[in-house]
Amino acid sequence: MYYDLASNVLDVMLLCGILIWINLSLKSKYSRFLLGILFGLITIFVIKGRIEVFEDHFYDFRNITMTMAGFIGGPITAIIAAIISGLYRYFVGGNGSMGGVFSIIVFACFGSILRKHVKSSQNGKKLLFWFIIGFIMSCISLFIVFFTSPWGANRTVVLSVIIVPVLIINPIATTILFNFYFLISEFFGKASILNAIVNVSPINLMVFDEHGPILQSENLKIQHQTSQIAETFVRSPDCKRTFLNATKQEHREICTDDQRHYVADLCSFQLPCGEFACAAILNEVTDRVKEQEKLRGATNRFAKAFQLGPHMMAIVQMSDFRYIDVNDRFLEERNFNREDVIGKTPIELGVPESEFGRIMKILDLQGSIQNVECSLVTKFGSMGTVILSAEKIEIDDQECIMFAYNDITEMKRLQTERLDQLSKYLTLQAELSRSNQLIADIINSMPDGFYVLDDQWRFTYINKKAAELLLKTREELLGEVLWETIPQARGTLLELNYQKSINDCLPITFEYLSFLHKDTWYEVTAYPSKFGLTVYYRDITKQKLVQEKLVTSQEEMTYILESMTDCFFAIDSNWLFTYVNRAGEMVMEKSREELVGMKLTEVFEANDTTLQRFNEVMCEKKSVTFEILSEALGNKWLEVSAYPIGTGLTCYFRDITIRKIAQDEMARLDRLNLVGQLAAGIGHEIRNPLTTIRGYLQLISVKPDYTILKPTFDLMISEVDRANSIITEFLSLAQTKKSELKQQNLNDILDQLYPLLEADAFSQNKQIRFTLGEIFDLELNAKEITQLILNLTRNGLEAMEERGCLTIESYLQDDKVVLAIADEGCGIPPENNQKLGTPFFTTKDTGTGLGLATCYKIVEAHGAKISVNSSSRGTTFFIYFPIPDKVKEKCQLIA
Repeated sequence: MYYDLASNVLDVMLLCGILIWINLSLKSKYSRFLLGILFGLITIFVIKGRIEVFEDHFYDFRNITMTMAGFIGGPITAIIAAIISGLYRYFVGGNGSMGGVFSIIVFACFGSILRKHVKSSQNGKKLLFWFIIGFIMSCISLFIVFFTSPWGANRTVVLSVIIVPVLIINPIATTILFNFYFLISEFFGKASILNAIVNVSPINLMVFDEHGPILQSENLKIQHQTSQIAETFVRSPDCKRTFLNATKQEHREICTDDQRHYVADLCSFQLPCGEFACAAILNEVTDRVKEQEKLRGATNRFAKAFQLGPHMMAIVQMSDFRYIDVNDRFLEERNFNREDVIGKTPIELGVPESEFGRIMKILDLQGSIQNVECSLVTKFGSMGTVILSAEKIEIDDQECIMFAYNDITEMKRLQTERLDQLSKYLTLQAELSRSNQLIADIINSMPDGFYVLDDQWRFTYINKKAAELLLKTREELLGEVLWETIPQARGTLLELNYQKSINDCLPITFEYLSFLHKDTWYEVTAYPSKFGLTVYYRDITKQKLVQEKLVTSQEEMTYILESMTDCFFAIDSNWLFTYVNRAGEMVMEKSREELVGMKLTEVFEANDTTLQRFNEVMCEKKSVTFEILSEALGNKWLEVSAYPIGTGLTCYFRDITIRKIAQDEMARLDRLNLVGQLAAGIGHEIRNPLTTIRGYLQLISVKPDYTILKPTFDLMISEVDRANSIITEFLSLAQTKKSELKQQNLNDILDQLYPLLEADAFSQNKQIRFTLGEIFDLELNAKEITQLILNLTRNGLEAMEERGCLTIESYLQDDKVVLAIADEGCGIPPENNQKLGTPFFTTKDTGTGLGLATCYKIVEAHGAKISVNSSSRGTTFFIYFPIPDKVKEKCQLIA
């Protein structure tokens, strides 16, 4: 039996090893499916070669094959192998068929899990790790044997027989197989890397032995010229003799006849056959060599420019400030030999330590030095003056400083002579000024400042007033430079204008605020001449104060105009805007920048009245005030005031729409009051005769002689009743006593009226819809509110065609209870909106014009407001009832 166990596991190892080699050799995308089939067949072979452990009880190492299937090929390979081998085990039958299938599935899953967590980790090459995995696989296999039913009561005997071989053989076989897999994987991985280097990478690689090239990379084959050069090089006797047996890496440069340069890196190694070969990487460096030649040429040119330059030049190390090179001009000018300078510091050659420290400080702060005046010390101690420039440079990876010196010793000497000549010239000028003493005295007594400058900005003459302005005496100022006397004037308007006058050779006049006298303004006039500049000062402080006051006044006026709530604007004689205040911007809905320069008629369409009155202001130069209804500004009433000015007119207007509405309301109330007085005076007098007429008509109509005329008498009585009802409504407008109001809910009144209103709508083949919201109790007179609702609903019903719908709503809005009655009629013409509520105004053929007047009277008595919204689709009356304060307080307490 033990022989059979060893034989079975050896078969498993051999077959799995073959499959590992096949798997790593295949590159097809279908390799996982092929591996699944092969592992399934191997598992079937293993099952056929089973080992009889006990009578009719067998064991095999299918656990290894299925684990390898899941580990090498993944879930797909494991599933295919499990299906093939499981079907075989099931159809073979016998004891333990289900247990065998279960074992196949368990180890296929185990291999897939192992692949996911181990394949890319570092445990792949550890012998102990795979030995432990094999031990775990043995434990799982024994566990399945112990707990599957076919073994029955013999499971203990079977386990006692196989437990030791399985726990030894299975881990060893697993360790060998999996390490073989990783060894082969590493081998093929290195082969893939070498293949990529040879066929894909851009390296020019050639492997050769003493017989010639063995292997060339694809990139080298593509470059035919480089390939030919490489082959010529490796076939040379020197190459074979020098590099094939070399023990370290060699580097060789190759130059071709056509002046192309290559670099070859070579290293030798021993082939499996025992012979030596060499690997060479060849790169073309022609461009780099040319760049190096250019750099050497540039360096040579710099050296020549450094040595042959017309100025003194020196290079100093940054680390210790010692000279490393100087040009010939430096040595000639300072009488040094090269041995006297190289390796010394500037301080050792006589440069003052303080001056050298100042130069280094400037260089550290600015990074370079441009045209700094310094002293020049020669070998024999004589002093001169140079203009020094310095720049940091890098030579052979070492930070250095290059100095350039321009000797100006002779120029300084000439400047000194120039100053001496200038002193003499000034002396002559003084003598000339003394000869013109009379003119000087006149100028000196002038109340304005006067002084003369030469071409070096020195004072050659200054009068008494100018000396006072400069806070010095004439003696202190004469011969002094203007900018040294007034250093704070440097770079100001004074210097710029003086220089401009001299450059343009033209007089210039300007104003400036004194530096020396607080809050004092001067008007300065400068007159250029070939000798310098003559300057005249005049105190204009008083004029400036007047101008400032005028500007302040204008600013205050602008502030007042900007803070006005009324629109204000100015236009010129061409009707163009010249100014618009902030309120005007808001009204015209444009910014000031947009409006200024635009024509009045381009901004809004002014009506004929406005244009006529504006023309009147411009032509007759008189002020006008008028009122207009502006359609351009949303049908608002405006009060316009226009005033003439020199260039056009100014205008301001205010919105008086609210005032006009109030005036209309007052007129309406006056009419109602008049109607009330008229009703109170004649209402009762008319009703008495009508009562008498009605009584006699009733008596006559019942007599037999007039039976035939009864319809006529009934018509007359109905007309008398109609006249009486008109008088009743008329008298209701005259009532002045206060309505008796009780706290009740508007919805209750509407609910009581609903049957009556529904009957009216039904009789006219129309509909009525109630939408009653949750509202607060109000102070109401139920009788008057009933009359109000009946009047408005009947008006709405009469305004609609058949099948129309009248909507009655109640709801809360902004602390108000709203009653809304909407019809679907043709609407109220806009020209009639202002006449609503006027007594005797009606658009009905049989109307009296008192219904809406009564409604307005009732609404007013309840402290409510009425609003009308009408269009071609219908009219809606909104009545806004105020909520009593005590109701609000009660609701707040409840909340």
